[in-house]
Amino acid sequence: MKKSNFRKLLSMTVAVSALSMLLATGAGAESYAADNTSTSSAVIEPGALTPPPPTEFSPLSISGNYQYLAAGNATISAIGNGQLRINADTSAKSSVDTIKAYVSLQRYTGTNWVDVSNTTFSKNNTDFVVGDALFTGVKAFYYRVACTHSINKGGLYEQSIEYSDFVLAY
Repeated sequence: MKKSNFRKLLSMTVAVSALSMLLATGAGAESYAADNTSTSSAVIEPGALTPPPPTEFSPLSISGNYQYLAAGNATISAIGNGQLRINADTSAKSSVDTIKAYVSLQRYTGTNWVDVSNTTFSKNNTDFVVGDALFTGVKAFYYRVACTHSINKGGLYEQSIEYSDFVLAY
């Protein structure tokens, strides 16, 4: 083999190898997780039909001056085949007449969040309620949970609305 052909072959092999390593590690790819506060510059995740929603800093915690309502939490996870697992709980400082976690599943349309399904976890004469639910979403859309934590004690009603992080249904 001539020396010039050998050099061309060697150069092409090195270039292809370097490009393969960059693509395999994802180097050079923009990550929407690093800064997804703006949908206009966010990279659409493979398989997603919309750009990711803007990040909203709304941690799930009961905040406010409540007499009975103490804490609440809600989470969402994608488990495949469009299935979404929801967990929610609400707690009170002491036993109340009724305690609830009203869970609304929301889908991101590309511009706003819309309610698509809901369920309520409720108990009477206790200080805690917890529940799990499975929802079927549409693959390739982002989902989150809007959870209204509430109590009723002798006619006194307290509530706090919280939002979970978002997940992509797959």
